[in-house]
Amino acid sequence: MSIKQYNIKLPKQDYLLFSVSLKENGENIKLNDNDLMFMTVRQYATDKDYIFQKSLGNGITFNEGTKKYEIEINSEDTKNMNMTYKYGYDITIYYNGNKPKQKVIGEIAIGKKFTLNEVV
Repeated sequence: MSIKQYNIKLPKQDYLLFSVSLKENGENIKLNDNDLMFMTVRQYATDKDYIFQKSLGNGITFNEGTKKYEIEINSEDTKNMNMTYKYGYDITIYYNGNKPKQKVIGEIAIGKKFTLNEVV
């Protein structure tokens, strides 16, 4: 299974909905009911404390039409983020609630306009 990595920039206290596809053999897939998915934003990717976190059913939903997961970042999530930092985020998947089996790490920053750049 693979997840694309993005670097994200958005205006402070604005709203962003972006899609993440989980691919297996080139096809978008949906996780099982007992799998977990989290997006966690920290000042540094290695910090234990986080600024905000999204999970399935709480900011992460599966779009049956596109077969992609949609992650919602709202104004409350970014209100305490500073424009001078690049924050780290990770998207982690736990299969059957066990140890993380898939993890992608990227950067999120506060800026004047939206950008969503795929990291190759």
